[in-house]
Amino acid sequence: MRGVAVRPGSGNHGAMEVTTAMLADAASVENGKLYVHGGAWSVINTREVPVTHPSMALALVFRVEYTEALEDHPIAIELLDEDDQSLGPRIDGIIHVGHPPRMRPGTPSFVPQAIRFNNVSFEREGGYRFRVSVRDEEVASVQFRVLRSPQQQAQ
Repeated sequence: MRGVAVRPGSGNHGAMEVTTAMLADAASVENGKLYVHGGAWSVINTREVPVTHPSMALALVFRVEYTEALEDHPIAIELLDEDDQSLGPRIDGIIHVGHPPRMRPGTPSFVPQAIRFNNVSFEREGGYRFRVSVRDEEVASVQFRVLRSPQQQAQ
């Protein structure tokens, strides 16, 4: 998928990773399922900059190995510009997964997450990305661009 870099774990157990990462117009998690509306885009077209984008969502799926369950996994999500300077929204949280009943030892769990960002301002054209980190190690990067398009219709 263009604009997404997912850094898988080392292949051994104990390496939580992101299996899916994308931007969407909207996303939600209900009953353990990830619902995505208008997903996998990588460009915000605008008539003018600066621009405030009304709403976007970051849709993620974490793979948690069986041996990692029952542990706290600190995560951080940051919006960065193309110089890797932080632009504001930073989310810190914890992922904690248990073992569902009758889960076979060794079976990983998949944890969907949908994070909504409202009224995000971009001061200039260029590249941006959401950096996703687990225990201060980058596990995914979702890249996108803000481009000025004089023909862009008002939204």
